[in-house]
Amino acid sequence: MLLVSLLQLLVGLDCFLGAPTGREVYRMPQSALKALSDRGTVVLEAALASALSALERASSERGRAEAGCRGFASDELDPKGLTAPFLPPAAVCGQRQTLAPNATQPRSRIVGGSPAPPGSWPWLVNLQLDGALMCGGVLVDSSWVVTAAHCFAGSRSESYWTAVVGEFDISKPDPDEQILKVNRIISHPKFNPKTFNNDIALVELTSPVVLSDRVTPVCLPPDTDPPTGSPCLVAGWGSLFEDGPSADVVMEAKVPLLPQSTCKTALGKELVTNTMLCAGYLSGGVDSCQGDSGGPLIYQDRISGRFQLYGITSWGDGCGEKGKPGIYTRVSAFSDWIQAEIQKSFGSREPTCPELLKTSELSEDEQRSEFSSLCRFYSLTCPAGQSPSTCSHMAEEKCLIRFKKCQLHSFLQTLLDLLQRAEDYIRDTVDLTFFTQTLPQLVEHIYNTAFTPTRERRDLSLLQAAVCPGVTESTQNVRQVKYSYHWVLGIASKNLRMNIQEVLVDLSTKNPQGLYQARVRAVVGGRPLTFYSLVGLENESFYRSMPRIIALALEALKT
Repeated sequence: MLLVSLLQLLVGLDCFLGAPTGREVYRMPQSALKALSDRGTVVLEAALASALSALERASSERGRAEAGCRGFASDELDPKGLTAPFLPPAAVCGQRQTLAPNATQPRSRIVGGSPAPPGSWPWLVNLQLDGALMCGGVLVDSSWVVTAAHCFAGSRSESYWTAVVGEFDISKPDPDEQILKVNRIISHPKFNPKTFNNDIALVELTSPVVLSDRVTPVCLPPDTDPPTGSPCLVAGWGSLFEDGPSADVVMEAKVPLLPQSTCKTALGKELVTNTMLCAGYLSGGVDSCQGDSGGPLIYQDRISGRFQLYGITSWGDGCGEKGKPGIYTRVSAFSDWIQAEIQKSFGSREPTCPELLKTSELSEDEQRSEFSSLCRFYSLTCPAGQSPSTCSHMAEEKCLIRFKKCQLHSFLQTLLDLLQRAEDYIRDTVDLTFFTQTLPQLVEHIYNTAFTPTRERRDLSLLQAAVCPGVTESTQNVRQVKYSYHWVLGIASKNLRMNIQEVLVDLSTKNPQGLYQARVRAVVGGRPLTFYSLVGLENESFYRSMPRIIALALEALKT
């Protein structure tokens, strides 16, 4: 049947070319061609923006790897005798650099707080959903963040979340900040979204943070809490007042621990459980607020001087209201759970989508080995008495099904994101300044720093690669990104458009779905292309067929 359809299409080519076959041909009007061209251009621009973003991240990772290696380089590896960049010694939890008093005048006081000195919260994490601040978090290990479980209630999978560390002012770029993808979200199994009991979660990052004086984990607390009245610190980018705007810089406030009995009396005996802490002032005026959820309640140990994580910002009745102090998850009640989750062996966890999808970037042998390791988890679910070969086969099948689901989810989300941008373009008037000004500048920057490095930079990379495997791996990652996106990265900015020039429809080929075979001529990314697609002629069927035509145009461009 497929062969017959292909032959019919080839036969129809004579009609398209104007041969007197007697078949009726319909040439789509300019308005339809323009709609196709506009939507296709937006999709092409979005593809380039995505490619540049991936390349920028890969290049940044390589830069961090190079900086780390330079910090460990000996004089022998520094032939020019230049001073190596500062790299702090192995980080110790709960310590921060000595800070000068903050001369900044308090502005927009966050329920009694004030702007924190830069670098004073090296364990504070900005958790973002789709690039927007959603919650705070606390770095407790180079790859693990503690936060509130309610941050993820009803939210989407880990692929939509990112963690930013080393950040101070979110309104402008910060050279110390590191943006990391999220590999795994583990909410406490007994978290109750109605009562907020056991409101704690762990976030595993896809790669460890680069520790420095601006990025350091905090200490987990001992089993006993500080005495009532002890001064603690809270911080975050949350609202400056209830239902108000969020802060640009990290805001901090000092709050005392209150007795549990006081909390129960103030907020309700049935609402405050033993897994919660209470801190603040009954007189009101100082408190955490919306957007601070998941952030830390910190106490500085008087003997060691280290900062310890005693609470996670959880909930409250308003912000800084009289008689209503803030409620924090009692971290000491979950220390064993946190340690157990962090120390779990590789094969005892179900593989995540980021882990499975990353195997696609490996060579065939490496992919087989990594896939086998990841699938080992599913062998733990084999029934007792099942033969090893049957168990192994079952585990591989389960793992493969999950891998296929991850692939499908990733593909569909990418497609939906691109089509959503196209729909927004069709529906609204868009300012194209980004594509006409910012984007070309970004392309030039990427090419200058990543595509055409200086000789000195290349030599340094080769030298570091010999003693630092991280540089080799990150360099290979940059190459892989460039190879995957070469079809769009090679398009000059002046050609970054899709121009559908002609759509000829064979009216004798209508299928049960109301679509017709058509020949499409277009110029995509500066390249003239001809391809064939199914297209609808009525308003609704035409718009339904547009994604198919655009996808085929991109496929033709790639080949």
